[in-house]
Amino acid sequence: MMKYSPFLKLKIGELSALINLSSEDRKNIVPLLELPRDDNYTVERLVTRIDSSVKKIKNRIETDFSFYIDNYEIPDTYKLKGNDSYNYLINSFSAYDIIPVIGFDRAESHNKIGIDFANKKAKKIAIRITRDYFENFLAYKEDLNSMFTSIESDVFCILLLDCNYIENIVVDKCKVNIIRLLENILKDQLFSEIVISGSSIPSKISDIVQKDTDKFINRNEVYLYKETIKYFSKTIFTFGDYTVVSPGYSEINIDPKAMLNVITPKIIYSLLDSHYISRGQRIKSHGIEQYITQAKNLIKKPFFRKNNSWGDIFLFDKATKKGTNITPSSIIGPTVNAHIEFMIEKILSGSI
Repeated sequence: MMKYSPFLKLKIGELSALINLSSEDRKNIVPLLELPRDDNYTVERLVTRIDSSVKKIKNRIETDFSFYIDNYEIPDTYKLKGNDSYNYLINSFSAYDIIPVIGFDRAESHNKIGIDFANKKAKKIAIRITRDYFENFLAYKEDLNSMFTSIESDVFCILLLDCNYIENIVVDKCKVNIIRLLENILKDQLFSEIVISGSSIPSKISDIVQKDTDKFINRNEVYLYKETIKYFSKTIFTFGDYTVVSPGYSEINIDPKAMLNVITPKIIYSLLDSHYISRGQRIKSHGIEQYITQAKNLIKKPFFRKNNSWGDIFLFDKATKKGTNITPSSIIGPTVNAHIEFMIEKILSGSI
């Protein structure tokens, strides 16, 4: 059965989106969970981030839940408990059905930890190739072959093609590069599954949506996926995306009061081929209640899916002024949850 792979950060909002899925829906996804970038990490803060993430899902998500686990954005200089940070991360989540992730641009120690864990326990491993390597893949082909020599024959190998943020002007070029890459890889290596993931949401939403505006943007990741898989009829593909959170997300380390001068409320709500985005004006000058106005406008739209998910119910309740106000942090979990539920439905129905 075809599944879905949302790429998520180990943050409260995105973890709450997973927790508030039904156990049945969680069986239809294999997400990638990774540590978010934070320029102010210390060893202690990194350990706290990992420990709090484990604590968040403990006893709330079944231990047979399968997910990829990664620390792609964490510098190799961080040593936790005397070892590579990936060792601490992977062992912290070892009670779950985790899939280690390795890649070309990782420290040798990282890849060794991932491969050892796959050989001895997981019996599954993912090789993550980012867009930087798509066009020049042949230069790294021997590195891939070398990885395979260390992976035991009974380990299922999964290829994660991470397109990251896909601008309108590069989507067709990205498709061509992926097709060429796969034509080369699949001649020599066998993958049990290939995940193609990306996003149409930039780090700065202001790059695509002006203040006090709502608009639709194309979901380039959906177009790219549909167009690419046409060329490989005998290959098992899985659709992935970054839900409604930009892949360029990083922690904002500024005073909470100062954030009110920076943040503009936004709600991102997904359709199959587009995102609907509503963006307000600065909270400092126009108030937090802008979220309520945005939610009210959203639930009146013909595409709003009332009662389809925990996230949809949250949005409806806030639009009708039930419970506490929406905040920049509280909006993430529900909108990610609504997105995941919607994508599960579309994938199971064969729309993707």
